[in-house]
Amino acid sequence: MKTMLFSKFTVRFRSSYLLLIACLMSSFFTFSQSQEVDTEDREEKAESSSFVSFDFGLDLQTRYIWRGLELGGASGSAQPYIELGVGQFSFGAWGAYSLGGVNAVQEADLYIAWAPLDFLSFTYTNYFFPVDFDDQDFFEYGRGTGHVNEIMVSFGGVKNFPIGIVVATNFAGADKTEDGDQSYSTYVELSYSHTLAGVDFIAFAGGVFADEGGYYLTDGAGIINVGVGGSKEIKITDSYSLPVNAALIFNPDAGDMYITFGISL
Repeated sequence: MKTMLFSKFTVRFRSSYLLLIACLMSSFFTFSQSQEVDTEDREEKAESSSFVSFDFGLDLQTRYIWRGLELGGASGSAQPYIELGVGQFSFGAWGAYSLGGVNAVQEADLYIAWAPLDFLSFTYTNYFFPVDFDDQDFFEYGRGTGHVNEIMVSFGGVKNFPIGIVVATNFAGADKTEDGDQSYSTYVELSYSHTLAGVDFIAFAGGVFADEGGYYLTDGAGIINVGVGGSKEIKITDSYSLPVNAALIFNPDAGDMYITFGISL
């Protein structure tokens, strides 16, 4: 009798034990699956948030030097920008406004960039700057337009070939010859970048050809942009650092030399 009762109890105990284990295992797997789903949701949200980006800011430069040319007059330049990033594409606006305000050409540009690889990008830029302070409508694209349209290909260099290459061609707009034909002036630049003692260092050399309309102020071709530059961040507080930059720039074709300094806000 005792044996039978003990056997029944043992069977019941074992059944209850197995049922408890099954419940615990079921709960564990349900919890694990829930954790995996939560992890996947977090990863998807992180990927989604990094897929779209938005940025804006202001650069202040002692001089506005672009590809070896002094633009904006002999004064400082305020250069605001705003940019929306969507995956591999960037949509932005950039401007340059002279702080002196005397006989200076102001500028407002729109651009679209596609970067299929970290070291390769393609950019379309619509430059707009009223010439000699003439009243020019931004939406006017006729003969007297202040627009210049450019396509640029940029190769940033890779580990085994740390040389950057930029090729930019004007294909429409105000870059024309005296006969009114499109010049298709093309700017080519080679650069080498390296981090040295906490400073991002760059050496560059650029020239232009097919400049028959004098867009780059040459007689058709010339070396116009040779120099070195650097940028770094200066720590202001524990949570904020101020980006600064400086450059020494020569324009051999024009015989000019510039030293610039700037900060980014």
